[in-house]
Amino acid sequence: MPVRAAGADDDWRKERDPSTFIVTGGAAFAVNTEALDAATGELEAAARDIESTRARLESARRAVWRGACAASTAAARFDLDAAGLVGEAARAGREASKIAQATAGAREAYEAEETWRATATAGLQLAGLGVLNGLPVLLASSPQAWALFLRGNPARDVSRAVRDAGDALGLIAGSATDRVSVVRSSVRPGAANPATFSYAGESLRQAQGTAPLEDGTRVPPSSVIVERVPRPDGSTAVMLTVPGTQSWDPDDTSGNVFDSEGNLDALAGADSHARQLIERALADQELGEDDVVIVNAHSQGALHLFGLLEDEGFRARYPIVAVTVLGGAPRQFDVPDDIAVLHISNVDDVLPSISADVPAPRPNIVDVVTPAHADREPWQPIPETVVKAHAIDRYAIDANALDRSTDPSVIAYAAGLGVFLGGAAAGPRERYVYTASDTTTKPRARERQGLDANGLR
Repeated sequence: MPVRAAGADDDWRKERDPSTFIVTGGAAFAVNTEALDAATGELEAAARDIESTRARLESARRAVWRGACAASTAAARFDLDAAGLVGEAARAGREASKIAQATAGAREAYEAEETWRATATAGLQLAGLGVLNGLPVLLASSPQAWALFLRGNPARDVSRAVRDAGDALGLIAGSATDRVSVVRSSVRPGAANPATFSYAGESLRQAQGTAPLEDGTRVPPSSVIVERVPRPDGSTAVMLTVPGTQSWDPDDTSGNVFDSEGNLDALAGADSHARQLIERALADQELGEDDVVIVNAHSQGALHLFGLLEDEGFRARYPIVAVTVLGGAPRQFDVPDDIAVLHISNVDDVLPSISADVPAPRPNIVDVVTPAHADREPWQPIPETVVKAHAIDRYAIDANALDRSTDPSVIAYAAGLGVFLGGAAAGPRERYVYTASDTTTKPRARERQGLDANGLR
């Protein structure tokens, strides 16, 4: 059964009609573009064959004319008929070429239409606003950052400049490469079907701390969840769940790696404490040759994950086959073609547009844009609208609805999840929580809160 998002009454859930979701890319896009490409190729081949036939007919006509008796009526009739066939072939060849060009144009128009649908439906997704990422004071303190921002440079450059400003102001301590401590704890596994979007949404709520685990306990901040699902062939599907931002402190004094420092490092495509947590959690699984990894990620968690996927060494160590993203920004990264991605973004959420890149539909990436939620007031301030739209609880509601989608791209992605997870668990599932701590936090905040160098009172 779909997992119900806390705080979402039944009437509200019914209002999230998946047929109102705008879906681009994925299997349907692949089928349409492949069909149009195939038609273009066949028409171009036909045009070449017709031209070849025309050339042979013309050659035969000339040979007969040269070798025939001048008074031969049969030769004259053949020359007349052959000339007609040559003309028809020439016209047919030109028509085939025109249709091939039109089909190629239709393919380009279809891709442009898909791009427009993915872009035009993103009402309040104002490119660049998300780059501030909760740290306007740092951006305001860095003329270099503003210069990059106003010139429209990539978010990565802006993030690096803002982080440098945070270092200079003493708001961020240490380096993104400082080793963090990681603790593992065993928790009760989930009971619902892990191959559903609702399960991904609920797992992300649990990782974020907005929903309890099955035993009523809460996942500590600065944690990821790993669930091991045995498959019928003896291999294991590992499901990794990575939350979004949990602290807007530039360098959270509790050691939470999902703070604003983590956001800046993730946006810059650089090493980060959260990346360390992800890698160490996956390394602990001791993956076998036939094991696979499936990831659920929200917001900042997706930034770290997609940054890691740009590393060929990481992909070689950890066979990630599918990523379900709620409110992320995959277009800012070079997503490998062999990894299936489904990305849900809400029309009122600016964060998915943080890269300022125009979405380009791809066969391996399903983009789902969901409409504004019913409780949005028309006079509601934009900041409040964005915060609500980006909340994982809201995205979990959309994920619940997506399980009822009839869109072919969504269905194909869900079917792939089912295959990766082996259809059904072949044995008891295991679930672990990995909690990281950044022990190097900004001194000023530690001193204000009466903490020592280790973050303890």
